[in-house]
Amino acid sequence: MKNSFKLFHFFHSLFIFFVLILLTGCGSGLRFGGVVRFEDGTPVQGASVSFIDTKNQYDGQTDAQGKYTLTGATPKDGIPPGHYNVAVSMPADDNGKSVLPEKYASPDTSGLTCDVQSGSTFDIIIEKN
Repeated sequence: MKNSFKLFHFFHSLFIFFVLILLTGCGSGLRFGGVVRFEDGTPVQGASVSFIDTKNQYDGQTDAQGKYTLTGATPKDGIPPGHYNVAVSMPADDNGKSVLPEKYASPDTSGLTCDVQSGSTFDIIIEKN
């Protein structure tokens, strides 16, 4: 009987430990985002926005207003402060043509960089083809 109680106590403690881990999560980064627009002010809808540093990549998707929010491994995770290279891409249309200039699809050629800090945003202006 004593062994059963010890076993129950062990599993109960283990259960509470895992619940606390799940509730606290790993979201230690910042909630970060901005708006993607063309030069004429038109929002870019359905674009993938990627912030890349030496170790990780954080991604977001633009909505109908061109707004994006970056996430980490899970949507709950934010982005750590730091310096990032930025890429913006979209799938090709039915004719196989991209709405965005090709240079934006790679962080090496986009010319976009951002220093992520608490309380800041990063709006992106896309030059049209």
